[in-house]
Amino acid sequence: MDNMDRPIDPKISRNRTLRRWAITMSTVGAIAILLVLLVGWMKPSVRQDRIRTTLVEQGEVSATLDASGLVIPESEFVITAPVATRVTNVLLPTGSHVEAGDPILMLDDTEARRDLKRIQEQVSLKENARHQANLELDRSKTDLKAQRQIKALELKSFQYEVDRSEQLFDLGLISQDMVRKAAVDVERAEIELLHIESSLDNMSKDIAARLEGLALEIAILENDLASARDRLRRTSVSSERDGIVTWVATSIGASVTEGEPIARVADLSAYRVEAMLSDVLARRLTVGLPATVRSGDTRLPGRVDKILPSVENGIVTFQVQLDTKNHPILRPNLRVDVHAVTDQHQNTLRFKRGPLLNVDGRDMVFVIRGEMAVRTPITVGLSNFENYEITQGLVEGDEVIISDMSSYREVREVKIR
Repeated sequence: MDNMDRPIDPKISRNRTLRRWAITMSTVGAIAILLVLLVGWMKPSVRQDRIRTTLVEQGEVSATLDASGLVIPESEFVITAPVATRVTNVLLPTGSHVEAGDPILMLDDTEARRDLKRIQEQVSLKENARHQANLELDRSKTDLKAQRQIKALELKSFQYEVDRSEQLFDLGLISQDMVRKAAVDVERAEIELLHIESSLDNMSKDIAARLEGLALEIAILENDLASARDRLRRTSVSSERDGIVTWVATSIGASVTEGEPIARVADLSAYRVEAMLSDVLARRLTVGLPATVRSGDTRLPGRVDKILPSVENGIVTFQVQLDTKNHPILRPNLRVDVHAVTDQHQNTLRFKRGPLLNVDGRDMVFVIRGEMAVRTPITVGLSNFENYEITQGLVEGDEVIISDMSSYREVREVKIR
């Protein structure tokens, strides 16, 4: 028999079969491992160093109205032009420290001096009129008193003549007509004396009224004179208190009207905050609400002190009084965030504020569970610029991702690498 026709050894055939099965199983195993690795590689993941997390904890959460604010001095007074004039010199520019009485700028005093001189002349004229009235009163009194004395002497003479006529009539030496004539002379003298006394009284009252009127006019003019002197003094514009010049009219030669602001001086030892809020939200704002003023990492407590009644362009302005009015960070015109507290819950679950996911109308966050971040529905209560209150979905100690996870909103789990 030819060698090619000899039967194969069963042992060799068995070894070949085992090799084929081994190769097949190895291939299947390799494919299975590759599939497992491929599935793991395709699962959504995020690097640990690319996310920020926070822990759910017990604490206080407040609901706030958030507004933008501006730090302003608590006390600031405006200096106005005393007369219509022009600026002649600026002595202290904006930002200069000033003490009470220090001049800030100079105004043209020509008109103020002219007004002062005019009023002084009017006062002098009225004083002269009062002097003339007093002289007239004295002269008239002297004349009338002299007339009264003369008339009193005449009356005595006529009364003596009546007595003498009656005696002569009793002796039959004169007629009854002569006695009556003497009595008429007495009556006429008495009437004339009464008229003189009445004239003296009336003249005194008339002159006194004129003097009273002149005194009133002089008093008014003296008030005007004091005002004119004050206006002249104020053409050298000075500060009434210690502080800092926050604004000054800097255009030398510029015209200003009476009452127009020309400088502002502020007391920088104390500050308050003026904040602005949409009038839609302002209905929840009331005087007395606690408020927090925030600048960077600094938070200053205070209270809503005043709400201005006017609304401009849909904006309501309100003022916040600070508990610490002289904090080192405070300076004029510093822009800050203002948070007025409208509600507050104590000992509630909360976590630091971050972007929330909204899936099918539900708020959700990713919570770290081992090596995975699991999308978890939550219910938010109060919230503010810093924290969310959690009423459902989380427990104390849960670690929540507060980075933006919007690119993973459609997946339920994300691997943490």
